[in-house]
Amino acid sequence: MAENMIGAGKPYEAKPWFWSDQYDVKLQITGLNTGYERIITRSSEGAAASFWYYKGNILLGVDAINDARTYMIGKRLIGIGISPQLSLVSDVSVDLKSLLPAIKEVTRAKS
Repeated sequence: MAENMIGAGKPYEAKPWFWSDQYDVKLQITGLNTGYERIITRSSEGAAASFWYYKGNILLGVDAINDARTYMIGKRLIGIGISPQLSLVSDVSVDLKSLLPAIKEVTRAKS
Protein backbone atom coordinates (compact mmCIF):
# COMPACT_ATOMS: atom_id res chain seq x y z
CA MET A 1 0.00 0.00 0.00
CA ALA A 2 2.85 2.41 0.76
CA GLU A 3 4.20 1.79 -2.75
CA ASN A 4 0.93 3.11 -4.18
CA MET A 5 1.39 6.33 -2.24
CA ILE A 6 4.45 7.01 -4.37
CA GLY A 7 2.77 6.03 -7.64
CA ALA A 8 3.30 2.26 -8.03
CA GLY A 9 -0.30 1.75 -9.17
CA LYS A 10 -0.56 -1.79 -7.77
CA PRO A 11 -4.11 -3.10 -7.23
CA TYR A 12 -5.17 -3.23 -3.60
CA GLU A 13 -6.84 -6.43 -2.42
CA ALA A 14 -8.37 -6.00 1.00
CA LYS A 15 -8.24 -9.08 3.20
CA PRO A 16 -11.31 -9.38 5.43
CA TRP A 17 -10.86 -9.18 9.19
CA PHE A 18 -13.11 -8.64 12.17
CA TRP A 19 -12.95 -8.49 15.94
CA SER A 20 -15.44 -8.31 18.77
CA ASP A 21 -15.18 -8.21 22.54
CA GLN A 22 -18.03 -10.03 24.27
CA TYR A 23 -17.56 -9.69 28.03
CA ASP A 24 -14.41 -11.71 28.76
CA VAL A 25 -14.18 -13.23 25.25
CA LYS A 26 -12.26 -11.62 22.40
CA LEU A 27 -13.17 -12.98 18.97
CA GLN A 28 -10.82 -12.13 16.10
CA ILE A 29 -11.43 -13.33 12.54
CA THR A 30 -9.24 -13.06 9.48
CA GLY A 31 -10.11 -14.27 5.99
CA LEU A 32 -13.44 -15.85 5.12
CA ASN A 33 -14.61 -19.26 6.23
CA THR A 34 -17.06 -19.71 3.35
CA GLY A 35 -16.50 -22.68 1.07
CA TYR A 36 -14.31 -24.56 3.52
CA GLU A 37 -13.98 -28.34 3.45
CA ARG A 38 -12.12 -28.87 6.69
CA ILE A 39 -11.72 -27.13 10.05
CA ILE A 40 -8.62 -27.59 12.17
CA THR A 41 -9.24 -26.79 15.85
CA ARG A 42 -6.29 -25.74 18.01
CA SER A 43 -6.60 -25.36 21.74
CA SER A 44 -4.25 -22.98 23.50
CA GLU A 45 -3.61 -22.02 27.10
CA GLY A 46 -6.64 -21.35 29.28
CA ALA A 47 -9.83 -20.57 27.38
CA ALA A 48 -8.01 -19.75 24.13
CA ALA A 49 -8.70 -21.63 20.89
CA SER A 50 -8.51 -21.13 17.16
CA PHE A 51 -10.29 -22.59 14.16
CA TRP A 52 -8.45 -22.83 10.84
CA TYR A 53 -10.61 -23.16 7.72
CA TYR A 54 -9.20 -24.96 4.69
CA LYS A 55 -10.43 -25.76 1.21
CA GLY A 56 -8.14 -28.54 0.07
CA ASN A 57 -4.72 -27.33 1.17
CA ILE A 58 -5.64 -23.63 0.94
CA LEU A 59 -6.09 -21.64 4.15
CA LEU A 60 -9.26 -19.54 3.84
CA GLY A 61 -9.69 -18.10 7.32
CA VAL A 62 -8.83 -18.22 11.00
CA ASP A 63 -11.17 -17.59 13.93
CA ALA A 64 -9.30 -16.96 17.18
CA ILE A 65 -10.92 -16.84 20.61
CA ASN A 66 -8.84 -15.13 23.30
CA ASP A 67 -5.74 -15.86 21.20
CA ALA A 68 -4.44 -12.63 19.65
CA ARG A 69 -1.05 -14.17 18.85
CA THR A 70 -2.59 -16.89 16.71
CA TYR A 71 -4.87 -14.34 15.05
CA MET A 72 -1.89 -12.20 14.04
CA ILE A 73 -0.02 -15.20 12.63
CA GLY A 74 -3.12 -16.31 10.68
CA LYS A 75 -3.70 -12.79 9.38
CA ARG A 76 -0.13 -12.57 8.13
CA LEU A 77 -0.33 -16.00 6.48
CA ILE A 78 -3.55 -15.16 4.67
CA GLY A 79 -2.28 -11.70 3.75
CA ILE A 80 0.64 -13.07 1.77
CA GLY A 81 -1.13 -16.19 0.51
CA ILE A 82 0.72 -18.83 2.52
CA SER A 83 -1.16 -21.96 3.61
CA PRO A 84 0.69 -23.99 6.26
CA GLN A 85 0.39 -27.74 6.11
CA LEU A 86 -2.66 -29.01 7.93
CA SER A 87 -0.46 -31.35 9.97
CA LEU A 88 1.51 -28.37 11.35
CA VAL A 89 -1.62 -26.46 12.32
CA SER A 90 -3.27 -29.48 13.95
CA ASP A 91 -0.18 -30.39 16.01
CA VAL A 92 -0.41 -28.25 19.16
CA SER A 93 3.24 -29.00 19.94
CA VAL A 94 4.18 -26.93 16.87
CA ASP A 95 4.71 -23.29 17.77
CA LEU A 96 2.88 -21.34 15.07
CA LYS A 97 5.45 -18.58 15.42
CA SER A 98 7.95 -21.01 13.89
CA LEU A 99 6.11 -20.47 10.57
CA LEU A 100 7.09 -16.79 10.50
CA PRO A 101 10.72 -17.05 9.29
CA ALA A 102 9.52 -18.77 6.11
CA ILE A 103 7.00 -15.96 5.67
CA LYS A 104 9.76 -13.34 5.84
CA GLU A 105 11.64 -15.11 3.05
CA VAL A 106 8.54 -15.18 0.83
CA THR A 107 7.88 -11.50 1.54
CA ARG A 108 11.42 -10.60 0.49
CA ALA A 109 11.10 -12.72 -2.67
CA LYS A 110 7.92 -10.87 -3.72
CA SER A 111 9.55 -7.42 -3.31
